[in-house]
Amino acid sequence: MKLFLYLTLGMFCWCTSPQLAAQTTRPAYCDELPVTYDKTVSNRTPLPKFNTVPTPEYKVQVAILRFTDPTEYPFHPKLIARYRPSEEVWVIESRESFINRNDALRLRTELRNLGYTGAYLIEQMGYR
Repeated sequence: MKLFLYLTLGMFCWCTSPQLAAQTTRPAYCDELPVTYDKTVSNRTPLPKFNTVPTPEYKVQVAILRFTDPTEYPFHPKLIARYRPSEEVWVIESRESFINRNDALRLRTELRNLGYTGAYLIEQMGYR
């Protein structure tokens, strides 16, 4: 019985090691501090101004995966897997962001009915 347990554990570690190794490389910007706009420069140019308006938008998140490669799992066509290298996680969320909260709630209900019981709304700020 112990031999079976050790063989199973060894096989699991051997199968998942390439995926874990792929997720251990972090880009340099995750560790470097952002460059600040220095106030001591006398002839600095002003920061550009854009004619955009901040708008709250909504997305539906289904899962956050750590140490798991989402290519092994089929997802609904309205979902996408996005890797966040600084956090070392995969986020499974809706492809589209919604300005209207009711549209996002409709998608969340549709996904929950399809079996994505952990689907929830997130609010983010978009600029239009």
